[in-house]
Amino acid sequence: MFRSLTILGLIGAAVGLFFGAKGLMTAKNATDSVNRKGGDAKSQFHADRLTKSLDKVRAEVGADGKLLQLNIYPGYVVADAATGSEDKGRSFRIQENGRVDELPVTLTGPGKLQDNVFPIEDVDTKVVEKLANEASAKEHLGLNDVSHIIVSIQPDSGKPGVSVYLSNQRFWRAALDGSGLSNPDQQARAAVDNAEKAVEGLESSAPKTAAPSAGTAAPKTTDLASCLTAAGTDSAKITACTK
Repeated sequence: MFRSLTILGLIGAAVGLFFGAKGLMTAKNATDSVNRKGGDAKSQFHADRLTKSLDKVRAEVGADGKLLQLNIYPGYVVADAATGSEDKGRSFRIQENGRVDELPVTLTGPGKLQDNVFPIEDVDTKVVEKLANEASAKEHLGLNDVSHIIVSIQPDSGKPGVSVYLSNQRFWRAALDGSGLSNPDQQARAAVDNAEKAVEGLESSAPKTAAPSAGTAAPKTTDLASCLTAAGTDSAKITACTK
């Protein structure tokens, strides 16, 4: 009896050591995933590593699966996949060691599901790696300065694209095939500058008119937009602008 209890005790201790070691290994893998740098050899920003993670997603949703969004971090990938339902989806987190964890997703927001998904097969991992390098270079940075990459439907074009986010709070985006890499902030500033130049051009080309005498109505050549802006909510002044 004593010998039997001793053997059972040793077996129990061995099992405890096994699960304890496994728990430590799991914790280490999770820590490595979070602390991974973009330029590391095991980073998901590299095409070969990202391809392996997407293979894990394909095993869950099929080669013809549709994605709502693909979030790529240096140490792990999160893929939100469509199920065909308008309000339910599936989310997978793929650790760098290949472990897959699934969480349910509730879909919210305007629009139809079919307008917000793209085929997983359209994601070219080599293009993603290329854009990560190009975007960081635009900011005179490196892969270690890329915080994450998002592949999703672009709100302005309605087409899938790749957005590369950097540690300096800026981001660059391009089409899914890698074309048209640009910075939205620079595009917005250029649009504002062009609008200001257009307004200045109109003002400089407008004919000058003599100042109206006291008691007379504003000249009809007064710019309607400026008149309405000055009128504010005064209905009488608004009416005068349109005469």
